[in-house]
Amino acid sequence: MFAILALVGLEAISQVSAGFQKTTITLANNQQVEGAIKEGGIAKGTVQFVAASGSKKSYSAAELNALTVNGETYLALSNDFYKVLVNGKASLLQKQSDNSGKMIFNGSEASVATTTEGKIGEWYLLNTATGDLHLLGKKNFDTVLVNALTDCPAFLADLKAKTFAYDQLAQAIGKYNQCK
Repeated sequence: MFAILALVGLEAISQVSAGFQKTTITLANNQQVEGAIKEGGIAKGTVQFVAASGSKKSYSAAELNALTVNGETYLALSNDFYKVLVNGKASLLQKQSDNSGKMIFNGSEASVATTTEGKIGEWYLLNTATGDLHLLGKKNFDTVLVNALTDCPAFLADLKAKTFAYDQLAQAIGKYNQCK
């Protein structure tokens, strides 16, 4: 009987309804759950999740660690979702939602969400060793990188030589991640 239910659950995941995308969410306790989310939810800062079992629940970025949709990973940090463009000891992220000012509930206790500065679409550096998240603006990206990623002399020399432009952030972070 359990095997039949498991097969039915797997079949439900493989046949995602129109308007939904197959996903794996990582809850705040690091438990992973497979299912589907309603399209467009990431940009709204809250995803409508349907588990393989058929149960439905809404999750805000504050309730998740991450989600993977169609092979793309999104981190939930500072009450918002960020798409991972480069992953490693330094990660390049792009902001996908803006929950600033929205109400967050912890049981019956309500508070206002605080998020990072910056707008949807802007780039961020995540130093995975420290957990620090930095906004990378066009005018200050090289200064932010020099101050945040200090342990690779070759990378720092390239930054000081202006080897990387703002539109080459992915290559810059990739080079840093290759540094021994």
